Amino acid sequence: MAQRNVDDPPASLGPYGPGTYHILKYSALALGLAAMMAMTVPTLRADWSPWLATCLWCCFGFFVAELALKLWQGAHTGHVMGYLLSGTGAIDILAIVPVPLALFAGVPPDTAWLFAALWVFKLAAAVPGLSMLGRIVSLEARPLASVFIIFLIILLLAGVALHLLERAAQPDRFGSLPMSLWWAVTTLSTTGYGDAVPETFFGRMVAGAVMVCGLAVFGLLTGILATGFAAEHRRREFIRNWDLVTGVPFLRNLDAPAIIELTRMLRRLDLPERSIVVRRGRPGDCMYFIAHGEVEVKVEPQPVRLGPGSFFGEFALLDGGPRSATVTTTMASTLLVLDVTDFRAFTAHHPALAQAVEMESAKRKTDVKAAPPAQP
Repeated sequence: MAQRNVDDPPASLGPYGPGTYHILKYSALALGLAAMMAMTVPTLRADWSPWLATCLWCCFGFFVAELALKLWQGAHTGHVMGYLLSGTGAIDILAIVPVPLALFAGVPPDTAWLFAALWVFKLAAAVPGLSMLGRIVSLEARPLASVFIIFLIILLLAGVALHLLERAAQPDRFGSLPMSLWWAVTTLSTTGYGDAVPETFFGRMVAGAVMVCGLAVFGLLTGILATGFAAEHRRREFIRNWDLVTGVPFLRNLDAPAIIELTRMLRRLDLPERSIVVRRGRPGDCMYFIAHGEVEVKVEPQPVRLGPGSFFGEFALLDGGPRSATVTTTMASTLLVLDVTDFRAFTAHHPALAQAVEMESAKRKTDVKAAPPAQP
């Protein structure tokens, strides 16, 4: 029996499944945050204060029960400390501790319930991309740190320059270095609130240079993160395609360098049931390998079904003609697509695969011709 992870939905849900649990969790989160915001509106607080407080306490009770169930589950699996030290455990504790502490310390309820804003961290578990972002920041830590240092250098130099150039003309805006640094932050980030504008000629020249530097710095930052996301996405796609390629018996016998090369060429295609993959008479520009699922090839005298490990669409690539049959999925299927240019390049370096494809194609043609005609 598989071991449950304490980060999963609590096991003790009775007749309710994980879907119902998630609906209740996010409903409580939405209601709690809405009630917290309503508590800050004087008219709503005056008219609906008891109802808003009841709603907040009910949501708080749900999160307390959730934490208790996860601790009970962790006690039975021996992973209590693992859960408490995990990100999910920290978020669950952060959701229930600050509000009672603030109320116990004598903070007014309308102020204490503002700590309910920490509940929004529970949405982090529903965003799988955050783990990818954390990995990218970790991998690109040095380039990001370099950009941050460049930002600080420009920030300090711009603040000092404007302090020297504008403090006599505008002592209320540039009379101190912290006030000049505030101007430098708004200008370097190209937001510019307009509360401080240089009046001297050299001050405006410095401001223009700072704006251009701000665009360059944030361009570097965007480029680093975009490159990191693209590289991480390719890595994950490669790992996923590798698992699919090695799961196809026809491709499993290739050596490791060939599998790596083929994995980079293949595209994954997920299709629902009864989807048309190719139509008869259309030009053939790719072939397909079946990783999961099943397809039906509509050939005469009777259709043929192909399962995992099979391939189709190779006729059009071998003879250069149009598609000879319509192919549809009989169930939800995962296909690996190899374009014609990649097919020719790969078979040129690995003729054994080309021979195997040609032999299988010839065998299929013979089987189709030898098949008995379908009964009316």
